[in-house]
Amino acid sequence: MSDVDYEHKFQEIARLQHKEIERLDIELAALRAENQRLLNWIMGDEPDALLALQRVYSDPKTNENNVIKAAASALPFERGKPAQVVVQVDFRERVRNARLRQLELDKAEWARQEARLDLDAEPAPTILGGPEADPAA
Repeated sequence: MSDVDYEHKFQEIARLQHKEIERLDIELAALRAENQRLLNWIMGDEPDALLALQRVYSDPKTNENNVIKAAASALPFERGKPAQVVVQVDFRERVRNARLRQLELDKAEWARQEARLDLDAEPAPTILGGPEADPAA
């Protein structure tokens, strides 16, 4: 092999090495940033857990499963739940009130029936006599 061939071969190797070093530098910078973020989280330098979850699900490098888990965990803190209404019903009291109402209705009906019977009845005979008392008269 000639010196030109060796020189060309070395230049190609140097170019490939330089390209790989650039790729590794980019990867190293990303790993350092991730390491610093995790270290801040561990040391408590992150403002709160919600912000950490938001960073995870908004990071485009995060895989889909972690995005879903982080978003699901952050959801209750980002969107309030509707108010829950608890209705406590005392069944015995409701039955008692229904029975009392029905008793009042029954009393009113009995009074109407009694009044109707009084109007339909024939006059009672008198003891003192008179045309009503004497059947022969």
